[in-house]
Amino acid sequence: MSVIPFYGAEHPELFAIERAAMDRPGLVVDRLNELLPRGIVLDVGAGDGFTAERLTRQDRTVVAVEPASGMIDRARPLTWVQADAEELPFGDGAFQGAYATWAYFFSRGFDPALGIAELHRTVRSGGPLLIAENLGGDEFCALASSDISADATFWARRGFRPEIIETEFAFETTEDALRLLTFYFGDVGPNPPTRLSYRVGLFVGRSRGPN
Repeated sequence: MSVIPFYGAEHPELFAIERAAMDRPGLVVDRLNELLPRGIVLDVGAGDGFTAERLTRQDRTVVAVEPASGMIDRARPLTWVQADAEELPFGDGAFQGAYATWAYFFSRGFDPALGIAELHRTVRSGGPLLIAENLGGDEFCALASSDISADATFWARRGFRPEIIETEFAFETTEDALRLLTFYFGDVGPNPPTRLSYRVGLFVGRSRGPN
């Protein structure tokens, strides 16, 4: 499970606020774009396709995998597959790279071993595996009553090196901030901040899968 229970299919308006506000400057997408190769790449836990659409280029096709049917946005010009990270319906070495952004098979309170194994299997040997998650130590994560950061040592033991991306959680309006932060964290007062520092850990690995 993710650190925040999945809610997007039931509250699409809140999910839209979240995806627009988190990493408002787009630094995570920019770095993913730099690290991902040309060809066919995999987005695991794609949500409504917000990130996959931005990483699609003339020389790159993003296959968006999402387990929740209610999240799949067919209006986006993407190749959609409804599937779970632990059982990807693709052949060995089918992709040149793969990534996941704030998905659900991470390292604190959940064992993502099966999902990681599937990434290694479906991405060709040497292809990049990129995992974006909360790193903590910022104003956004400080609002939580429990630790909502990834366990960096977990990824290090599995051959992933961390890159720290200093970005921000920035809302368009105070109303948006109040709605989403209250949903996440409970009472945040009538005037929550509309800009919060936000540290993202981009865990970078390489597939050990087939050539």
